Amino acid sequence: MRWLNALVPALLVLAAPAARAQAAASAEEQAAAIGWFKAAGHAFDPSAYGEAELAPLVTQLGGARIIGIGEATHGGHQDQAFKAELIKALVRAGQVQVLMLEANRAAAAGFDRYVRTGEGDPAALIHSRSFFATWKDDEFAGLILWLRAWNMQAARPVRIVGIDCQDGGRDAQAALDFVGRHDPRAARRLSAGLGSLVPVPEALPGRFLDWFRSRDLAEQVKVTAGVGALAAWFDSAPAAARGDPGFTDARQAARMAVQGFAIFKVFRQDFDESKATEADFSLRDRYMADNAEALLGAGEHAALWAHDTHVTHAVPDSWKDLGFLAVGMVLEERLGDGYRTVGFTWSRGAFWASTIADTSLASIGGAQRPVVQQLVNNRPGEYGALFDATGAQAMWVDFTRRPRGELLDRWAGRPYWRGWAGWGTMPGTWQQADAAQGYLPGDAATGFDVLVWFRDLSPARRWPALPTAKK
Repeated sequence: MRWLNALVPALLVLAAPAARAQAAASAEEQAAAIGWFKAAGHAFDPSAYGEAELAPLVTQLGGARIIGIGEATHGGHQDQAFKAELIKALVRAGQVQVLMLEANRAAAAGFDRYVRTGEGDPAALIHSRSFFATWKDDEFAGLILWLRAWNMQAARPVRIVGIDCQDGGRDAQAALDFVGRHDPRAARRLSAGLGSLVPVPEALPGRFLDWFRSRDLAEQVKVTAGVGALAAWFDSAPAAARGDPGFTDARQAARMAVQGFAIFKVFRQDFDESKATEADFSLRDRYMADNAEALLGAGEHAALWAHDTHVTHAVPDSWKDLGFLAVGMVLEERLGDGYRTVGFTWSRGAFWASTIADTSLASIGGAQRPVVQQLVNNRPGEYGALFDATGAQAMWVDFTRRPRGELLDRWAGRPYWRGWAGWGTMPGTWQQADAAQGYLPGDAATGFDVLVWFRDLSPARRWPALPTAKK
């Protein structure tokens, strides 16, 4: 499941007191922005770009400890393909040694083993239940195969880590297996507290959330305490365990299991949805930022593959007032200039996403089948309308070099929809402002060091789904 921030700003309605709508940009302010895009933007052919076109962008991003590289939707081809090519260029330039994924630990560990050693079947890894369905496509698969080829000749192989925490069963199982090797008696005691969480019930669709929602309150409470006890074992682990090369990874797995229970507390049977706040749904982002920092080794530089709403380093004040938090906001606070970010937008689009009926937890938590959504992002007040006026087909703009001036400064704070869609979207109310519910567009110049635009967005090249086993 793509978690809730992938639907932002739509999901601010869950937390929202009334928000104040901003005034739209004037014709003069928009003309100033278009003129700046034409003068300073790097136009490129979206069907034929390579190292030469990406080189200035690689130089601009160089030196950052973590580069957050987003995507406007979880189901578009152009933004994912550009992201993959940019990561390759950063690796070739020696700017990146770690690929961080908005993915669960177990899935990323499989990809890491493959790209570093050649062990495992990359197709099976992509099709595995622990890997999110949104990236079971050619765009992501191509990057994984390229990284394997790169590592076969690289003096310093690139490694892959997952920073997400939506796989509590597999994370708890990995931690428990480690405990069992060093303290079998403690492992038996801890296993009893994990109930039906381990071994992972493969009869379910594979999502930890499905297991969590299918349990009664008594077991939800029991196993929440059980994973806490499992994580606590590592705080007083015997010396032999601490000396095991796998200790750090196992402890991180235990911590991520605890995180998984914390972020899914909104699905506990005793949770009062009427009291939900955006802070409840931003907890996952704070944990992902913690994991990113914990998994980055000394001297390493990383690229973070995630949605725009996670990598953004800033949001409008109206979103902050509601408690919204993104991975990038935490990382910039901790790393300063050591965190840089690339975001995306588009004009006309077709992309994969589930259709969401409303913002209730029942609707959001379901497993809707994705379909190709036909939507636009170039109407008045939408970002694509500005870029369309440049006459280009694709372009990236360095927002850190925005010239200062009265018109551009005013434009920078004007509201624009960016065409964001996550694993799901609500096409019936697509980018329709509702100030009473806090559903408003973001500021024009907030959140990204670089913004990449495509005139046309087409669906990602998804892999065929595996047949569903008959019951």
